[in-house]
Amino acid sequence: MLFYALLLVAAAARLVMQMAALPPYAGLDEIYHVARLAFVRAEHRNPRIDERSIPPYLERSIIGDPNASAAFGVIGERWPEVVHNRPVIVDRPLQPSDLKPYVRTNYQAQHPSPYYSLIGPLMPVRTPMTELRGWRLCSIFFAIVVVLATAVIAERWFGPAGILAAATVLSLPTWLTLLVRAGNDGLACAMLAIGAAISTAAPRRSGGIAAEAIAWAAAIATKLYTWPVALVLLFVWHRQRARPARVIVVLAACAISAALTVADLASRTHNPVGSVAFDATRQRMAAPPIRVFEMVKVTIASAAWSSGQHWDALRPVAIVLAAGPVLIAVWWVAGASLIEIRRMMGPRPYAPPEIQQDPTIIAIIVLLAFAVAQFINALAFIRQAHAAGLALPQGGKEGWYWFAVVPLVVPGLLAPAIARFRMIAWWIVGWDLLITEVALFHDFSGDSSPANPNALFRWGPLHLPFTAHLEGIAVGPFVSAIVLLRLIHLAAFFAISA
Repeated sequence: MLFYALLLVAAAARLVMQMAALPPYAGLDEIYHVARLAFVRAEHRNPRIDERSIPPYLERSIIGDPNASAAFGVIGERWPEVVHNRPVIVDRPLQPSDLKPYVRTNYQAQHPSPYYSLIGPLMPVRTPMTELRGWRLCSIFFAIVVVLATAVIAERWFGPAGILAAATVLSLPTWLTLLVRAGNDGLACAMLAIGAAISTAAPRRSGGIAAEAIAWAAAIATKLYTWPVALVLLFVWHRQRARPARVIVVLAACAISAALTVADLASRTHNPVGSVAFDATRQRMAAPPIRVFEMVKVTIASAAWSSGQHWDALRPVAIVLAAGPVLIAVWWVAGASLIEIRRMMGPRPYAPPEIQQDPTIIAIIVLLAFAVAQFINALAFIRQAHAAGLALPQGGKEGWYWFAVVPLVVPGLLAPAIARFRMIAWWIVGWDLLITEVALFHDFSGDSSPANPNALFRWGPLHLPFTAHLEGIAVGPFVSAIVLLRLIHLAAFFAISA
């Protein structure tokens, strides 16, 4: 329990620190997620894809009105100019004229409804920053659930080293971007993590089986990228020799959830999966060659560090330095595991069901299934781009989506690597410090720009850590305690490692 208490302290400190530093509407479409939450709160239903649903107060931030809070994820490379020329946060009580009439359609209507229907009504109508903090706090809670569930799975397979591996998740900058903001990814990842934790424990009692079915059904209903991950259940059940009743109950729950999700999306969008990439197309102009290599580059760069969609990024040498040692260690351990697994094709005869499954194989199956799904998504966006005469598709290159598979990939691949090479954990934390303290927080404060690139980052120059001034820029709370929160995170992480 001591390890888990330390992990909880580390998670709370690191996640609250990240949230404390975030400017308004900090990226990955956060402002559009907030717009949908506000619509559901007011209308008690989810919007159609072609229905005006963005309230005026958020539209003013989107278009850059100086009388509204600046939207970090929309402004992009002009952020330093905005920071230095006008107030970033403009907060006042919302009036009826701020809420209606709705101004434009919201492409975030393409997502399933559960997250917005659950989280939207939680925040009353007060001020824009009050509701933003509240909805971000919900994401913090979901992120903590992901970390704890990852630790449970990893400890079951690799002992205390698994808890240390779960603690390193808190230092994955792209995972933080995905989870620490108002958006449906938090709930989707939390439900996926809970489902994975229950499934890998091989539940036998009716209560555990019901919880397994509910968690996976909720994950499937929240976001579609959980669907390929759920395929790993077939392998897990086979290795556990799961009882037919358990398999039938979970499959039935997932099938019902998927059917209801498709029905919801088909009624509100132009296709059964919601994504605009799958809408019907009609050729309108001569199409230039698709820049496939550019799509691959963007995917890799946004997976290495998705910095809130203002387009700072790690340069290629930094990506190699940050990820290279980790990937080499993972490859070393995974290769040894695969050699061992090859000579044991059947279930282990004397192992209990919860450790029958082979962690490395589970992680590889998840990655392969997710890769196939993302490839199909990319092809759909390529089809749309070809019809619209675009060389670079609008989507299909979202590297941050890959961090949804953390609850199974970290226990299956990173945990055994850390069990053998302990310094890998500190390597990950070291890059977290470098990226966050030297680059990201200074990007937030407006002290860097693409006009001054350096060897590691597209935005520069390099700054000393712990020197970013975020008062009046970060939404908070606890803006003044960012350094203290980092020290608490590092102390708890050191205690787990030691």
